[in-house]
Amino acid sequence: MQSIHYGFHLSIAGKQGVAGAVAEAQRLGLSGFQIFAKSPRSWKTRNLGPGEVERFRAGRENLGHLPAAIHASYLVNLGATGELWEKSIFSLADDLTKAQVLGIELVVVHPGSGEKKRIREGALRALELAQIGKRGPKLLLENTAGGGERIGSRLEDLAWLIEGTPLGVCFDTCHAFAAGYPLHLEPERVIEELDQEIGLERVPLIHLNDSVGAWGSHIDQHANLRQGRIGEALREVVCHPRLRGKLFVMETERGETHDAHNLATLRRWLESCVSLRESSEE
Repeated sequence: MQSIHYGFHLSIAGKQGVAGAVAEAQRLGLSGFQIFAKSPRSWKTRNLGPGEVERFRAGRENLGHLPAAIHASYLVNLGATGELWEKSIFSLADDLTKAQVLGIELVVVHPGSGEKKRIREGALRALELAQIGKRGPKLLLENTAGGGERIGSRLEDLAWLIEGTPLGVCFDTCHAFAAGYPLHLEPERVIEELDQEIGLERVPLIHLNDSVGAWGSHIDQHANLRQGRIGEALREVVCHPRLRGKLFVMETERGETHDAHNLATLRRWLESCVSLRESSEE
């Protein structure tokens, strides 16, 4: 019995492009995944190759229509001004358009730095430019580790940004911990605060990452599960009954050893969730 959908951020490099991510998800036994639609560190867009869309859609369908997300470029700054703001909107709209073509449900973006009002306006303009309707992909603003002028480290700021809009939120556990939310001590309380400020129904995606940096350090550096400063407390996030059905994506270091460790840890946690739930129902 599985309470969540889970997977990694997968690569689209190689001849298969985005379809290669589906093949890797199948090989690893994942129940969801996240990808970039283009290089995350370049403004250059990427055209979907001949047959790539069809292979991607068919592959997901054969695996039970795995839930998926696109992560927007790291260069996007929706709080900027001038040319950078315009380029950010265009790049995000490109990802939203690709998500719609591929049938991907979620697109996540870092809010950026600058004015909160411009972030909300920029996100809504990207949705308009991509002509995303009510049934199109959902755009999510990700909480940040904070530091400098970065917006989004506080849940109340994200709540303001999405209020009265179709926008949602992606909750990153490493970022929240680095921003000062005590996930290592009181994960239940943090999830309750997320619900009170945002509403869990508006948080379809969880980035499940441990943290290299200390609590409140504002250091955005992910660690493998149980190998960072949050540690075993992340199990309570995975097992939280109100997070069932969410997509959990690990943005951890990739490689056979790292993947094996993170999957074994997460699957052990999921088994313990089931045991706890069965015990409570007896």
